[in-house]
Amino acid sequence: MSKNERTGSIRIFLAVCSARSFAAAAAQLHLSPSAVAKAIARLEARLGVRLLERTTRRRQLTQEGERYFSICRAALDEIDRVEVELAATRTEPSGLVRISLPPLFGMSVIAPALFALADIYPLLSFDMTLKGEKVDFLTQQVDLAVRIGHLPDTSGLTAHRLGTQTIVLCASSGYLDRHGAPQSISDLAAHRLAATSGEKGVVPWSIVRPDGGVETWTPPARLLLDGSALTLAAIKAGRGIGLLPQWLAAPELASGALKQVMAGRIESALPIHVVWPSAPVMLPRLRVTIDAIVTATRHAVISDTAQ
Repeated sequence: MSKNERTGSIRIFLAVCSARSFAAAAAQLHLSPSAVAKAIARLEARLGVRLLERTTRRRQLTQEGERYFSICRAALDEIDRVEVELAATRTEPSGLVRISLPPLFGMSVIAPALFALADIYPLLSFDMTLKGEKVDFLTQQVDLAVRIGHLPDTSGLTAHRLGTQTIVLCASSGYLDRHGAPQSISDLAAHRLAATSGEKGVVPWSIVRPDGGVETWTPPARLLLDGSALTLAAIKAGRGIGLLPQWLAAPELASGALKQVMAGRIESALPIHVVWPSAPVMLPRLRVTIDAIVTATRHAVISDTAQ
């Protein structure tokens, strides 16, 4: 018996085991019942054991058949998986990728990279949403999600760490020229401050004291702003001092429009991950999308002390 015939007999045997009858297996395989019966007989003759009991209309596995079935099923599943994986590497990325992104980071850093990726692969399309909450991949039909912050339970998911978002305290150059730069928490209290409101009131700042300890301080802010985009606008307009993600403030800091104050005194670092449902095979459309997200994040000013 050739290797091809042997593999064919095994696949027929597995079909009979699943269907529990020669006739049903024959219909699935587009063979005649007699061809299926002969294939099983040749397989049993080669192995020298009986795999199926034929005393009833429904075929039952013998003890030897049970063992052979489990081994063959696992082996063919692995072969099928590898063949799919190898075929996937030769396929041009195509199809729809549904992505959930954190609003500002997604719009500023990730989305431009995916727009460019769509130009490279004309068969690739994207459905992007800007949301910051936890994603249910099954009910929300999402393929990938980028999240800032510590992840909840990731069972059944694959998470790749993109970096760490650090926070800096900033003010406009004009504001600091007029009011001076604070050096301590007591100095900060005398300045105009822009902060964020949360469910329990003003979101506190974590500030490192000169002795190395961290103090949780609630800023007496006149401006309570929803999100970093509003905070950046207020700071650029000279309305005071506030916290910004380093990647967002980086262009303004580089140009000199903004200046960092109390450098190294803000205690805040959040991990950034791209997350997707675990699968034995990475489809080309997901692979190139994740690669583009990794590259875009690397080019943004995001540190990662673990790297």
